[in-house]
Amino acid sequence: MPRLVAVLSSILLLAGCAGADLAKQHFPRTTIPANAENVSDPSGTSQTSPPVSGQPVDPAFAPDRMRLTDPCELLDEEVLKRLGTPGERSRSGFSRCSNFMKDKNGKDLAVTVEIGQTMTTELKNADKQLAGLRSYEQVLENSACFVSVITQEQPGLGITVQIGYEDGDACGPGRQVAESVVERLKAGGAARTPAKGSLITLDPCVLPDRPTIEAASGAGYRVYPYGLHTCAWVGEDRELTLTLREAFIPDDREFDEGQTEVDLGGGVTGYQVASSTAFPSCEVKWVQLVGSDNEGEIVDVKSAGPKDSEFDRCAAAVAFAKAVVGKIPKG
Repeated sequence: MPRLVAVLSSILLLAGCAGADLAKQHFPRTTIPANAENVSDPSGTSQTSPPVSGQPVDPAFAPDRMRLTDPCELLDEEVLKRLGTPGERSRSGFSRCSNFMKDKNGKDLAVTVEIGQTMTTELKNADKQLAGLRSYEQVLENSACFVSVITQEQPGLGITVQIGYEDGDACGPGRQVAESVVERLKAGGAARTPAKGSLITLDPCVLPDRPTIEAASGAGYRVYPYGLHTCAWVGEDRELTLTLREAFIPDDREFDEGQTEVDLGGGVTGYQVASSTAFPSCEVKWVQLVGSDNEGEIVDVKSAGPKDSEFDRCAAAVAFAKAVVGKIPKG
């Protein structure tokens, strides 16, 4: 049955047939573990309580520290100049940044770094060493190369540098950039100060309490962290996903033309959208922060389950959202 895995894997499937244009897209490196059953299990394990992070291979890669790292500051301009002519930096979410540049012959070369990624296949198949860390490389039809380095093994976390390049070896530049990224992280020069009330420092897997999780997903739930800002709790016939992210905030707050407003308490308005697909769901989101140029942060709660599972998905999502709202510091 399709679950969180469908969302997380769809972009990679598109990347597999990438051409010149797709090389410029912000597609993340996502893999699906063999033992994930019907749901994404990024860590390769399932748990019935919030996961306890293992030790990173270096304190510089601790999850709490990685959450406060500015990915755009990890793309060293001098390193990029060795590859060609850098363009403008383009941020995507809390943890990803790209530079769509030109190589020395004026050909397109897209560089993307993403930090704090869940590593499963990469961890299992890491057969190289880069900047003192275990690493793994994957090439997609000679149009892109993903160079991943492992920063923590339990659960598996790491950094991926993606190079979109059709006119030469993509992995060579990927290694150069990845090595530079690791060095910058160890030096600690890319830290940022979050705005008051920002979601960026929060671990979504430990934000809700156990009764709230059990009410939304059942007593026998399993926990599936994904990266640094998403967590899913999966029960026998339903699941609940919590995502904290940067997003575009419309002036009229119309995220979806079919949305309805929901009072989440404390003066917070939620925006609810139900979906009747083969795996029906109900999503509730609310705005946490609004910055300049309609940039901001939102909290996204999604309740879902197979069609034959009879429960009120919107009621579950709203109840979970109301419980979480009070645990998030306000701006």
